[in-house]
Amino acid sequence: MAQLAQPLVLDTDLGTDVDDVLALALLLGSPELRLDGITTVYGDVLHRAKMASRVAAIAGRSVGPIVPGLGTPRSGREVYWPGHEGALLDDLHREQVSASYDAARVLAAAGTVLAIGPLTNVAAALERDDCVPKQLVLMGGEFVDGKVEHNIRCDVDSAVVVFGSGQPVTIIGLDQTRRLRFGLPLAEQLAAAGGLGELLAAEMRQYWDFRGESHNVPHDPAAALMLVEPDLFVFQTGHITVVPGGPDAGLTGFKPDPDGPHRIVTDLDPLRVTRALITRITAACTV
Repeated sequence: MAQLAQPLVLDTDLGTDVDDVLALALLLGSPELRLDGITTVYGDVLHRAKMASRVAAIAGRSVGPIVPGLGTPRSGREVYWPGHEGALLDDLHREQVSASYDAARVLAAAGTVLAIGPLTNVAAALERDDCVPKQLVLMGGEFVDGKVEHNIRCDVDSAVVVFGSGQPVTIIGLDQTRRLRFGLPLAEQLAAAGGLGELLAAEMRQYWDFRGESHNVPHDPAAALMLVEPDLFVFQTGHITVVPGGPDAGLTGFKPDPDGPHRIVTDLDPLRVTRALITRITAACTV
């Protein structure tokens, strides 16, 4: 008997760093997964939701309700908004999204949540009385060099809530994702793979131009890959802490404990992980 696909909801700040849209493509290219909804977070969440809707339409896939979530971090930190979000997608105002839905309620009802942006929506979901026990898979934090990672920095207060909730969390931090690279060969491969591939390649090049670089780091696709190919990663169980304020606000720490609720990635094979990422992203472009 064929194994049923694992249902999940994606929480994303899609539109700024190209890795969010690449992570969405990876989910669409993974038959082991069933995307039952997308919630957007941080900044102009309606705009982000319309972008996600357009990407799903180009891919020819149904992804459940696409729900704008919370745009303002509970920490009150100013939102980082470069302005290139959606620049490659015409007439986004025509996209229909589920703006009347409550993103926190959608996430609270999901058994598995992949969160690849600031944790504002996730924190709100965990505080609901009707929140079901869930598996949280995250991209965020940094556990080696003492750096504050972007997703945590953008809403430290929400990160404190999430890691203090006791919910099981599997997370890959900046210390591991920075070992990965996507460059020109992949962009050229995607550009020849039809509509979705052309969009992904164009988004990659746009982001490279914005950053003044010739590559990007697939932070969020790596987090998505943990759902379907966990054997490519080495994990350690323990407790994650977040510095709540002061000059080190957002700094993440980790204390090993076999009975802890959290798992961090402590190692990976960059070549094998990169190959797996590319295989699944390109598969979404050929469906």
